[in-house]
Amino acid sequence: MSTIGTGTTITFQTGLYAEILELEWSGMTQAVYETSNFGTTGGMTFAKGTIYDPGEISVRYAFDPEIDPTTALTAVAETVTVTFADAAPASTLAASGVLREISISVPLEDRVTANAVIKLSGNITHG
Repeated sequence: MSTIGTGTTITFQTGLYAEILELEWSGMTQAVYETSNFGTTGGMTFAKGTIYDPGEISVRYAFDPEIDPTTALTAVAETVTVTFADAAPASTLAASGVLREISISVPLEDRVTANAVIKLSGNITHG
């Protein structure tokens, strides 16, 4: 099933709100370790680990200069939920996350935007 991004939201336990322009969840990776040894011939061999990295979320949003970005940057980890409103019914992905980076872009005669990178930790839940 295909879905569009319009209506997608990201929410935080603290209630932080922003006018979202783009959201990217990247870096979900499964642990893999090398199993090659002196007897291995041909290509190297690998095995799947038992843990995964939940990745990180990058959010581009309309910057509000009245909100101090260091408040979110120095906050403790909290549950971050992404809701895909176009799915029927709406679908969510959630994980614990901490804000790792904020950058602000100020173009001439255009919207001031910011990009926030949230590092996720622990299990991802799907609802």
